[in-house]
Amino acid sequence: MLFAVTSLLFFIWIIKNIFFWVSLWQIKEYRFDRLILHFRETLQGKSLFFSLLLFLKWIGIIGYIPVILNRSLTFSYDIFVLSIFALQILITLREVFERGLRRPAFTLKALFIIGLTFFILLLLFYFPLLDSFIWLLILDRLVPLFIFMFVTFFSLPTEFYYDIIIERAIKKIKARNDLIVIGVTGSYGKSSTKEYIAQILTKKFRVLKTQGTNNTPIGIARTILSDLRKNTEIFVVEMGAYKKGEIAYMCDMVKPKIGVLTAVSSQHLSLFGSQDITKEAKYELIQALPKDGLSLFNGNNKIAYDLYKHATRRKILYRTSDSFGRAGADIFARKIVPRKTHVFFDVVIKHRTMRLAAPLIGAQNVENILPGIFIGKSLGMKDEDIKKAVSLLSPLPKTMNRHEFSSGLTIIDDTFNANPEAVVAAVSYMKLYKGKRILVLQPMIELGKNAKEEHYRIGKEASAVCDYLFLTNKNFYEEVLIGARSGKGKSIVQVGSPKKISQFINEET
Repeated sequence: MLFAVTSLLFFIWIIKNIFFWVSLWQIKEYRFDRLILHFRETLQGKSLFFSLLLFLKWIGIIGYIPVILNRSLTFSYDIFVLSIFALQILITLREVFERGLRRPAFTLKALFIIGLTFFILLLLFYFPLLDSFIWLLILDRLVPLFIFMFVTFFSLPTEFYYDIIIERAIKKIKARNDLIVIGVTGSYGKSSTKEYIAQILTKKFRVLKTQGTNNTPIGIARTILSDLRKNTEIFVVEMGAYKKGEIAYMCDMVKPKIGVLTAVSSQHLSLFGSQDITKEAKYELIQALPKDGLSLFNGNNKIAYDLYKHATRRKILYRTSDSFGRAGADIFARKIVPRKTHVFFDVVIKHRTMRLAAPLIGAQNVENILPGIFIGKSLGMKDEDIKKAVSLLSPLPKTMNRHEFSSGLTIIDDTFNANPEAVVAAVSYMKLYKGKRILVLQPMIELGKNAKEEHYRIGKEASAVCDYLFLTNKNFYEEVLIGARSGKGKSIVQVGSPKKISQFINEET
């Protein structure tokens, strides 16, 4: 009876654990380098190897030695193992209650990995090599290993399948010599810039864009195969990378004629290894453009500005500030006035000025709008059409999403944001509001040696403006908290699940 109960708890936990590990691999795009960084640099990753429950499991495994020598300890040992799995089920139930349970996307690959892992565990459960209770603890510890084995096993056929899909996409897009492909890359701002370019150009052209953050070769290929039509005139492609050569490969696929470099920063520095390598990787987009191609550089970013100065192809500089000198800017935004629901600004192109209003919150959005305006003008769009398109822009989900309540409470959900400068801009925007102000952030990852310093800065900046700063996980919580305490305000920093944040909002309103 004791073993039956323990086994039931074990299998409930094992299913949850398999889901967790497959989901984690998916989030890291089945990349071993990104998973290693997760273990090395984040509190979440480290807790997978250093936690109280894990410590208890190793005590249980090692503690079986006295049981072998003294069989009178067997019942106590079995109760100890039962208690471990019972405690894990209670933790799982809490995660379910707080809506923090992680589940993978049930793709064919994920289903194979889940099914095979569970089958192997079931087989080993029925044919134990040791005493049943210690064997459950050992099987539990083998879950990550089995999933790693199957991820590795499926990597080769997955790559083979991806190659087939990509080749089909290349063949399809090669047949469209009249298609204008616009590539967008950068350490940050590329998703918003891609969205705004596509939304502006849609006013006149038939436009296709990569969806969400599908900025990998297979994501681009699937977009081409499923959505590229004979009447599509423009394809806007977001290009992400974690090492040199990846953007060049995507450029070989789609042959961009226009390239936009939004910025180069410390984001994903841990994967690239150095800022110089990051810079070279992002610049691959510009190098891939044809001789008559058009490249746009963000003059607000120091490294992008330096790359602009050394570029040899037709180049355009866009900016909103005088940080690195105003001379030579081909498109310039000035008189930027952020309001609660809109941002107003003037755009100057070739000494002509347009007054625009975008239904976006935060002045930082303007620099991401400028490439779309310039490209639209270059392709023959009228000022009236551009003004109309800008007035209808919509933001990315969970990027500066605002929620106001009659009680005076204001919440900004910026959990999609992974750029320190944009987070600081979000904090600055909240100054427009009175009453209680809450900012919800997801701690940033893969910032390398700058990670602690950047989170400290965010905490310090937020302390002067926000009443509450909610973090969606515990990564860099201490750095944010220390920064908040060193700031001028009294911002309260908390880690909260969606359930906890929701409950807090209901209480406050």
